[in-house]
Amino acid sequence: MRQGSYPVPPDMKEKEKVIGGILNVNQLLWLILGLAIGAGVFVMLFPFLGGIPSLVVGLLFATVTSPFIFVKRHNMTLFEYLKFKYLFSKKTKHLPNKRKGVNF
Repeated sequence: MRQGSYPVPPDMKEKEKVIGGILNVNQLLWLILGLAIGAGVFVMLFPFLGGIPSLVVGLLFATVTSPFIFVKRHNMTLFEYLKFKYLFSKKTKHLPNKRKGVNF
């Protein structure tokens, strides 16, 4: 029996890896944000601590955003997971037509 050829759409759930086949654009933005935080901490601490200690502290602060780059929960990035978890916690969780004090 001959089967017709139907066009199959590409999987649109997965984001395209544009940075060397490793990172997508959102992950790159989180990486840049982490590096900017680390650079800011380095610049602020350099006059007080000197070169090497402020560099170490700056690198530690630069890793703050790394969970948002690499960690996935339930096939979502950590940022999306936390966003949906927050939105779910803000939803109304009672039944609108249930009367108080009446048990069925």
